[in-house]
Order: sequence, then C-alpha cells, then structure tokens
Amino acid sequence: MGNQQHKAIIQELWTQQLSLPVQRIPAETAADISFHGFYPLRRLQGAAALQAQLWAPLRRALPDLTRRPYILLAGEFEAQSWVASTGEFIGSFVQDWLGIPANGSTVKFRYGEFCRIVGAQCVEIRLLIDLPDLIRQADRAIVPANVGRDLWIPGPLAGDGLANHDAQPTETAQTLSLVEAMIFDGLNQYDQKDQDSQGLERFWSADMVWHGPVGAGSAYGLPAFKAQAQGPIVAAFPDRKGVGHQARIAEGRYAASTGWPSMVGTHRAPFFGWAPTHAPSRWNIMDFWRREGELLRENWVLFDLIDVARQAHVELYPPLRTYASGVD
Repeated sequence: MGNQQHKAIIQELWTQQLSLPVQRIPAETAADISFHGFYPLRRLQGAAALQAQLWAPLRRALPDLTRRPYILLAGEFEAQSWVASTGEFIGSFVQDWLGIPANGSTVKFRYGEFCRIVGAQCVEIRLLIDLPDLIRQADRAIVPANVGRDLWIPGPLAGDGLANHDAQPTETAQTLSLVEAMIFDGLNQYDQKDQDSQGLERFWSADMVWHGPVGAGSAYGLPAFKAQAQGPIVAAFPDRKGVGHQARIAEGRYAASTGWPSMVGTHRAPFFGWAPTHAPSRWNIMDFWRREGELLRENWVLFDLIDVARQAHVELYPPLRTYASGVD
C-alpha cells in the first residue's frame, strides 16, 4: 500500500470522526490505538478512551466542526508508515470544552497531526493544537501578544499542499536531505553565543516565512525569523538541541517531523516572563516545511506552549487540570 492509499485511509477517518454519531468509533481506528496529544490530553490509550475524552466532547462543543487541512503528506520513517497534516479546525463554539467557556460564535484553531498506519487502520495519533489561540478567542488571553505578526495563518503560497498524486522520488529525496541538513548541520550547531553560527542562509531563502503558535506569531524574512521566532527561544534555552523524532518524512517539496520531545534545552533565562528553572525543558513540536528550488521557503510550527509553561511551574489556564490525562 502506497502513500496515496495511506492518505485516503486518513481522509476517510477524518470524515467519519466528524460525521458518525459521537458514540461511534470509526472503522479506521484501531481498537488499541495510542494517542499522544496536547496538555491536558497528553496520553490516551484505546479507541474508546480517545472517543470519550477527545472527539465526543469536542464535537459536542463545536457541533458543526470541520477540518481544513492545507498540507497533507505521507512517507516512511524507520520502516513505519506515517501520514502528516496541518491546517485548521473551524466551528461554532456553543458548549464549554476543557473548561474553556463557549463564546457562541465561530472559532478557528490550528492543528498538526501525525497518524501511523498499519494495514488499513490508524494505530497511533500524535496531535497538537494551538489551544492558547482557542482560549484567546474565548476572551481568556493567557499569553502576551505575539512577538511576530498576528494574522490568520495561511496555507502554502504555492497552493499545492494537498497533492493526490505520487511525487517524483528525486524531489522527495532533495526535500528530506535539505531539511535534515538544516536541522543537524544548522540548528544543532548553535554555539550558544551567535545565531549566525547556525549558517541558516545555507538552507533558507531570504524571504522565508515562519508561522508559529499564538505568542510567537509569524515572521516574514530570515532576519525577522532570527529575531522574533528563534531569538527568544535560544536566549532562554541556549543549549537547546533537537533530540530525535518519532517521524520525519517528505513527499515532493513538502516535509514534516515530530518528536515527543523534539527539543530539549535548559531553561536559563526568562521566557514569556516566566522565571528560569535552570532545569531541562522538553518540547513536543511539529514542523511542516515547503522547499522552493534549492532552499526552504515556508515553515509551519506547532508546540505545546501550555506544557512548556507547566515545566516552568506556570499554570497558564488552571481549569485544564480537571481534564489532565497521562501527564507526568
């Protein structure tokens, strides 16, 4: 079974997740599925728990919920088959969810998802959402204003993130090689003093675009990325390193990766105003990239900011504690 068949399985799973009666579990969901998510739903085991604790409450809260992906790709990583996507959830927020008060109007929040396929079923889901953005739309802003631009995050400039045909293997190999070089020969080479030690110009176009979660915002151009997106992180976590991925795949000009954690660094300076702990901080992250020519042009990023805050002994939204599952 190839990439397009795997993507079709996940697309059918999405359809069933949002159309079946809330108590019904889609056939594409393995009974023993493992779910790794955002705080407070960090870890759920089994289809029944996933349905009862995530999908049924979410659909009751937003009964017209729709999923709008703008990137969808599939590939193999360490002999496992993955489908990765990012985009938005959109719906009318009419019932409280996770202690977040419904605002009675349309909301949208970004998601990133990796699904592992065995046979014709999804056996593992890793999901991050921009929960602080949803909380902000409920008039409960929990983080400062975005460092970068505050905008409705767009999909790819090229408009081709949902390709339903097989990519040229040479294109895929070029994208994956570039991303891996950028991570291991660029980001991980930071000398803890000078951001230029990473040599990011070797991997990114000068007019690159970076889209982060609420609190970070969007950065347009490599100088803005260094100052607004990466700058606050490397200042607070100067020894931060990428530490491994559960999945890192590419298809055509797109690539994606995720790790639980994807980055570890010592919290040595204030971050979002949170006092340094001088202890390791583990970040669950999802990255999606688009290559344009020989360089990377666009990057969509999600990380669990609420969990990062918890590791700094800061509870950004205390009502979430009631729903905590699988939290260490």
